[in-house]
Amino acid sequence: MKPKLLFTLAAIFMGLVGIVIQAIPHVPLHLPPDASASLIANIRVPASLLLAFAVLNWFARNSDASSARDAIFIGNTVAFALITIGDTLVTIVDAAPEGWVFVTINLLFTIAFFVVGRANRSSLTK
Repeated sequence: MKPKLLFTLAAIFMGLVGIVIQAIPHVPLHLPPDASASLIANIRVPASLLLAFAVLNWFARNSDASSARDAIFIGNTVAFALITIGDTLVTIVDAAPEGWVFVTINLLFTIAFFVVGRANRSSLTK
């Protein structure tokens, strides 16, 4: 897979998830309708990081090999790995079968960023 395609797919996915969590956090997170405003605010703060990663990936999609792009690959690998772990734990605890879809998607992104990032390191492509 080409880095441009991976960065573009990740930007779109993270952007969409971030927007949905910002706009209607009750639905994707299975919150009760009477969830407190402070809980919603505490959820929206880390969800905004998904939007930041989406923007980063969008602008990195056309970048040439460099140590900065290497760092973006590593950051995405770590972010998707941690999201995968968190989603797995939540899916197991809540016994929500639809959660496995996101676990799978996030795991595939983790693997893709690791493999594509490793194959396109700046030290290999110069």
